[in-house]
Amino acid sequence: MQAGVQLDVPTREEWERVWEACEYATFFQSPTWARIWEAATDGRVRACPERLTFADGRQAILPLCHERRALGLLDRRVASPHGTFGGWLSEHELELVHARVLFDRLLDPSASLVWRLNPYDALALAAGAERGLACKPDVTHALDLTPGPEALLQRFRNGYKNDIRKARRGGRISVAPATSLDDWRAYFGVYQDTLSRWGLSPAQGYPWRVFEVMAELESPHVTLWIARVDGAIVCGELCLYACRHAVSWQAATAAAALRTNVAKVQIYHVIEDAFRRGCRWFDFNPSAGLHGVREFKESFAAQALPAPLVYVDTRPKRWARALASRLAVPYAALDLTPLSDILAQAAAAAPSELQHPQPGRGEAQRSAGGKRGTSTPPTAERARHSGVFGSREARPVSEPPSVAPGE
Repeated sequence: MQAGVQLDVPTREEWERVWEACEYATFFQSPTWARIWEAATDGRVRACPERLTFADGRQAILPLCHERRALGLLDRRVASPHGTFGGWLSEHELELVHARVLFDRLLDPSASLVWRLNPYDALALAAGAERGLACKPDVTHALDLTPGPEALLQRFRNGYKNDIRKARRGGRISVAPATSLDDWRAYFGVYQDTLSRWGLSPAQGYPWRVFEVMAELESPHVTLWIARVDGAIVCGELCLYACRHAVSWQAATAAAALRTNVAKVQIYHVIEDAFRRGCRWFDFNPSAGLHGVREFKESFAAQALPAPLVYVDTRPKRWARALASRLAVPYAALDLTPLSDILAQAAAAAPSELQHPQPGRGEAQRSAGGKRGTSTPPTAERARHSGVFGSREARPVSEPPSVAPGE
């Protein structure tokens, strides 16, 4: 640890307070997300946050978790459980000098780590590129909510716009938060049915315990949106909220309702709600390499943002990964790309009006060390609102439904 930097462990209350104050935070960096996985895995995932206090008095929290794997032989740290956005949190305006120290701590080779970079933290991306970091490329898709829902609706693909308006006028569809455990169970039934429809076993999705824990927490930052057609629950969207960020972590739609446009109506309703909450971003989450899922999101004019994965392997993990790669185990081999190239490609591909997010006033200066300041194609909709989407989207490309030993 660099001279003048102090390391200690924050309480959950301190972690929560900093998370709530951090403008670039996502729900995945919250103590609640860690608590969900601690409970759902009977302690195989456990929180191990760290706090760094710098010589100038500024602080940052690393919301790390520890995952027990292979009877402890392949234990690892994760910046956030299940391949979701991770990285530091701070209520202070950090600079590159702080980010370099934080990178040193996170990339410590004595412990394995999986870290999906937070696409809303421009400083972390800039510092990683400066460091020459190599990552596994991936993107998420997000809407900047600043223009407001009605203006965003005008940008949707024409068919989507018309489908949403027509379905809303029809009066058959209603969308509201789940209010009981029975609502959660009904959604879980839709989720299980869609897994079967796509040829996946229940073991390839999330178990009921994950949903039960979320429901029992009754957190204001967790909302299961339930959509009904003629009073019957046929669709759901599990959304997670932070200071300026809302994310659709999982969604599923019953087969019989795919052509009612209920999924589109539900998403637009959730976007309206996120805007009213004061969120800047509505995030559709990474797409696990599924073309149909990506096409569906882009029909809402969602912007692709870089969300690459960083891996730190200990020597035993490197041996395990090498063996798994030789045995052609899926997801074991890592095809890494310099982060600077990933960011350059993302900037070149983005339309001029949809450049990389600048969440706060003065954000541009942070990277320099200053202040932070027609109708849906059936295949696309079915991919977005299916068991495949629900399980693979929630376990992004780093965490497929059946996690590879080498991962």
